[in-house]
Parts: sequence; C-alpha cells; structure tokens
Amino acid sequence: MNTVPARQPAIDPVLRDGAPIGLRAVSGARTVVTSEESGASSQPAPKMARTIAVTSGKGGVGKSNLVANLSIGIARLGKSVLLLDADLGLANLDVLLGVRPQHTLYHVFQGSKDLLDVIISGAPGVKFIAGGSGMRELADLDDERRTCFLSGLKRLESFTDVVLIDTGAGLSSNVMSFVTAADEVLIVTTPEPTAMADAYGIIKTLAQETDTFPQVGIVVNRVRTPEEGAAVAGRIFKVAKQFLEVSVQYVGYVLDDPSVPRAVKSQRPFMSLYPNTAASVCVSNLVARMFDVEPEMPQTGGLSALLSRFMGILGR
Repeated sequence: MNTVPARQPAIDPVLRDGAPIGLRAVSGARTVVTSEESGASSQPAPKMARTIAVTSGKGGVGKSNLVANLSIGIARLGKSVLLLDADLGLANLDVLLGVRPQHTLYHVFQGSKDLLDVIISGAPGVKFIAGGSGMRELADLDDERRTCFLSGLKRLESFTDVVLIDTGAGLSSNVMSFVTAADEVLIVTTPEPTAMADAYGIIKTLAQETDTFPQVGIVVNRVRTPEEGAAVAGRIFKVAKQFLEVSVQYVGYVLDDPSVPRAVKSQRPFMSLYPNTAASVCVSNLVARMFDVEPEMPQTGGLSALLSRFMGILGR
C-alpha cells in the first residue's frame, strides 16, 4: 500500500479562505497554526473526534488484533477512523492489517516526516499511522517528545470521527501517556489469572495517578462461553469497587475462534476475511454497544445469529 503524498493528505485539511491552514514542525511533531497566530479572523471550533485508547496490562492477550478489527467494525457504522499504532518500539498493526508502510512514527520522531506524511489507507473508512518495530528510540521517548507528539495528534482530531489508539502493554510512561490523554480507555484481558491481575493493575494506576478517573471499559478476549466473559469482568469490577472505589464498564467479550489465528497467518483482519464467524459477530456487537446502536444480524444463521441475538439482549 502506498503512503499518502505529503501535499495530498489522506484527511481533508481545514480550509481558511480557500487555502489549507499552515503546519509547522515542533520537535519532530506537527502542530497547526491557528487563525489567531496567522492574523485571520477566528473560526468556529472544529469538531473533535472520540478518542479511544485500547490497552492491556499483559502482552499476548490479543489486544492489537482486536484493535485492528474494531477499526473495521467502527468504519462499517459510517464513521471515519484514524487508527494509530502507539505500541512504540514493538508495533505490529501493519502486519495484522496486511499493509507495508514506507514511513512510520519513527520518521516523525526523527524529524524527517510529519504526521500527515505517514498516514496511509487501511480498510475502507480507516486511515492508519504505523509505529516502528525494533526501535529502542521509540520505546524510550522523553517527556518533551511525547508531549509534542500528543499535541500534534490532537490537531488531527477535527479531521476524523474516531481516533483509535493501540498502546503497548504494561505501565510504561509511553503507555500511560496515551491512556490518560484519551477520552475513553478499553482494557483487554483474557480469563487467565495473570491477565486479570494485570488488567486490575492498570485500573489501580489510573485510580491513583489521575485526578479524574476516566471512562474505562473491559473487554474479555478468548472466552469459551459468554458466561465466562461475564464472570471475568465481574471479578474485576468487584475488586475495583471494593479496594479502589471506582466503577468500570463491561463492554463485552470475544469468543475463542479458530478463524482468528487463520486470519493472522493470512495477514488480514478476521472481520474482513471471515465476517460471519463467532469472533467477527462478537466484535460487531462490541462496536454496537460502544456506539449505542442496534447490532447488525449476520448474513448467515446458526451460531452467528444466536450470538448476535444474545449480545443484543445483554446490551439492554
């Protein structure tokens, strides 16, 4: 997949008197010159995107794969999505999406490219910014460069409906910067006790280190039954309420599905490759609950239809 040319950004620029607002580099990131700075008359505040950070306390829970497929599900609602691989240093969303970006966030932080230059097209309705893999410079960003980058990213929010951020796993400064900057946080876990404990660890950190506890949702991945997903979420809710006095939401579950590893091997999102399998139906219903819409019925019956009906009842 080709990168977006620098002078033809994939996201429509804000116009002022028929010309794009200027962009300037700031410590390797890009910020927009406002109308006040340029001397032009003030304009109405642009719309701001819904920013969702997806994280996990533990690696290997299927977070990045879920994010890739969530972006497709959200785009199918008719919303434009900007997907950011913020697993700095160990990014792999490009592999899961089956794209080959020529430039990544490494080039942004290096100063040779800016954010608009590294945006490429993913699935229909999805624009993608790739991270860099195997680059220690990205994994060890200092506070100034992280702040400048987040400022530049905020400027892109007015050009899309949803910014979906795939963070790294754990509690590093990079991860927590993206998590605390987002409007909403989705924490992905599995039924494994270690994954559940680490998910609780993220909630504890947010409760202790943020002035206002954000909107936090739990997604339980690779469950055998819907009841298992509800039980896992229930345990996390109970300890968060009892020991931290905070409330989190249960967004839903994704069933363990053999089509998921097959899609990974094909380097295609399972929502695209296997749209009517159990995992795809689960993701569609996650998106429906996140955006408060009626879940779509799959094109085939059997297990997929049953799951769709069950998730619809659960969301009431």
